[in-house]
Amino acid sequence: MKITTIITCTAIAVFLLVPAATAGKNGSLKRNLDMEQAFKGGQPPAEYRYYATGRENLPEAIMGLDPDYRQTAKFWREFVPGSEAADKAMQNMKGYRKQEPRAYDILTPDGKVVGVYWSTVYHTRVVMGNDNEIKVYKPRTQRKSGP
Repeated sequence: MKITTIITCTAIAVFLLVPAATAGKNGSLKRNLDMEQAFKGGQPPAEYRYYATGRENLPEAIMGLDPDYRQTAKFWREFVPGSEAADKAMQNMKGYRKQEPRAYDILTPDGKVVGVYWSTVYHTRVVMGNDNEIKVYKPRTQRKSGP
């Protein structure tokens, strides 16, 4: 009986402590309609460093980050906005899927805007690291539940 109580208490402590230890590290996305218009017009904010994921001529997502932050997730490549290749990729993304691209602010856990995310795939994960590191994971479609 005593050993069962110890195991139960330990299990409860682990389940409570692990989420508490990682709390506050997740950033988030918040839709930004003004930024959508900027991207659609081919005028993303100039102050960011830009990255894309997916095929070079047909990205799944484009992300701009404050230069004080460093993108550390895999599968993103930096590009120069305004270049012919970047403009073509942005144009191609607009007509690729049934969904229209949407723009989102990339937020730190405390709500500070540190970048912008633009994609026809609206789901991704944002994790903050140490020393202004940020991981914006490759976008993913949401799984459907049920049969």
